[in-house]
Amino acid sequence: MLDYDQSMLEYLGIKDYEGLFSDISPSIRKKKLNLDPHCSEYKLIQEASSLSESNRFDGFSNFLGCGVYDRIIPSSVDSIVSRSEFLTSYTPYQAEISQGMLQSLFEYQSIISDLLGMDAANSSMYDGPTALGEAARMAVRVNDRKTILIPDNIYRNKRNILINYCSGLDVSFREYSFDMKTGMLDLKDLESKIDNDVSAVIVENPNSYGIVDENVLKVKQVIGDSLLISYVDPISLGVLKPPGEYGSDIAVAEGQQLGIHQNFGGPYLGIFTYRKELARKSPGRLIGETVDTAGRRGYVMTLQTREQHIRREKATSNICTNQALMGVAALAYLATVGPSGLRKIALATMYRSAKLKQIVSGSRKIQSNVFSGTSFSDVPILIESDEERLSRVLRDNRIFGGIKLDRIMDNRYDRLKNAFFFTATEKTEDSDLLKLKNALGAI
Repeated sequence: MLDYDQSMLEYLGIKDYEGLFSDISPSIRKKKLNLDPHCSEYKLIQEASSLSESNRFDGFSNFLGCGVYDRIIPSSVDSIVSRSEFLTSYTPYQAEISQGMLQSLFEYQSIISDLLGMDAANSSMYDGPTALGEAARMAVRVNDRKTILIPDNIYRNKRNILINYCSGLDVSFREYSFDMKTGMLDLKDLESKIDNDVSAVIVENPNSYGIVDENVLKVKQVIGDSLLISYVDPISLGVLKPPGEYGSDIAVAEGQQLGIHQNFGGPYLGIFTYRKELARKSPGRLIGETVDTAGRRGYVMTLQTREQHIRREKATSNICTNQALMGVAALAYLATVGPSGLRKIALATMYRSAKLKQIVSGSRKIQSNVFSGTSFSDVPILIESDEERLSRVLRDNRIFGGIKLDRIMDNRYDRLKNAFFFTATEKTEDSDLLKLKNALGAI
């Protein structure tokens, strides 16, 4: 141990490096592998392959969703992002030497702006919830107001990230409610909470109940000059109106569905778009197209208002290594499936979720028509069962699904206390639905 290491440990009041990790439970600490120290490479590979089998779920029917979805990814997407030219999330500080990467990000921005119907998109954020946090901060920068209205059913992780991102800005969050018949936002309740201190209103479509929320089309009419921030499902835009068409000032999304595998939780992609008038207040990087002195087309970082490039107090964001590789994956996916392909995927998703509702509705212990509104992908189902028993039945039938509503959001409504989410995508087969029906019938 070096002398200065020892002096730091003494200052911290611990004896050795192990003391730095004493707060971590032994049950989750990394342990030594039970391997013969003299085993051959071949035997080591065999052992590693055997261990990796624990991570496989071949043969399981997957009904998990609520923000992260199991979708068909064209093989071309992985092939493209695996190329050595792209296989990094890092853009060099001398960015203009990376014309290929900059052009890819410019094309990503263009296709995302078109998809969401907005004027501009930055080159990526970390994920959907952090993009939402940046959107809230941006709204406060734009109008210097301190209240943001949020759905009362917003996912708990999004709420916590919002609060964390805005913790230094003295921002308060107020909730608006939902119509328990339709599952859509309550416009009257929302309108009653608008005042001169409301900086922005956050809406989701589909909302956290999985419902295609038709009322978002009317929100801009009732919120005055407050900004409208929309959080959308990018796949749903194959059939639904984009946020730019119903007056959104800022629109964000989780881009995981656009060619990115579930990957046990990441990395994902934060999509961030806005009206061009707000560009100077936007976070992250904006790639632009220009010409050089010889008239040749080139790409540059037009805006990069983060603390690594300008004075910290003038920066709009401290995002560091961005999600450029995930942006390239989204670009490759959208370019591969095209507008007509995206529409087919969205329609297949809605068809499968409607069929899911229908096929599981036979049991007296199950109510699948919780709301009259249309489900897009996530379907809430009322089940007369405790969570532990349901999980056991599903697992025994090789099914993933059944996320309890109050695990992911703060439930304000008594009728939803036994609600569980099951999710359908274009990958959901009739055999999966039949397996789910039979499993739930045993509850």
